[in-house]
Amino acid sequence: MLQARIISTRGSLYFAAEATPYDLENLRTHIRDLQTTKPSDVRLELSLDRRAGDDAKSMQMSAWLRRLAADGVQVSVCTSADLAGRGLSRQSHARR
Repeated sequence: MLQARIISTRGSLYFAAEATPYDLENLRTHIRDLQTTKPSDVRLELSLDRRAGDDAKSMQMSAWLRRLAADGVQVSVCTSADLAGRGLSRQSHARR
């Protein structure tokens, strides 16, 4: 499970989903939608639940995050507790 908060001068968005290729592409679309002419105007705060045996998924996620950062997006990875402290707990934003 991943939780993300996208912050931009054009607005902000909370996103929670499984860390599948489809969901990552969906998240990337939301990031593009909030970008301005300066990619550094977008900040992504991401929390990813880690499970035993998810090393391949973690490597894919790391590569995906590096590509975002190379495009100029400000990327930070934080714990679920950090996001929950900002009022973004999984319970309050469960998918329906």
